[in-house]
Amino acid sequence: MTKLLVYLDEDFHEDLKELAHQKKTSMAALVRYALDKTFEDDLDEISSRRALEEMLAHPEGTMTLDEYLERRGIVLPGPDLAAGKSRPRKIAEERDHYGDPKNSRAGRRTQAKTDNQTSRRA
Repeated sequence: MTKLLVYLDEDFHEDLKELAHQKKTSMAALVRYALDKTFEDDLDEISSRRALEEMLAHPEGTMTLDEYLERRGIVLPGPDLAAGKSRPRKIAEERDHYGDPKNSRAGRRTQAKTDNQTSRRA
């Protein structure tokens, strides 16, 4: 961290000191927070520009997207899925029982109740 000397008028200094006391932090932390929130977008842009310039100056320290994805273990969908083509659907093996109430869930429950009632009577 680098030291910065800032001149404040006495009233502002006292108010900042009181606020720091109320928030249980330091005046320096309040100033750093205020600067960060006030200039957040501008500082991000400067930082990004600096990182880009460094990357351009030393491209050997960079990696391709494919290398990044491989290193992270990320697998992207193939071109067929990306183009909106869906995967082949699994075809049901037995379709004839769909209309048969005995083979449906509700039909099996009803049949089980009927079987239980019949076995109790016997």
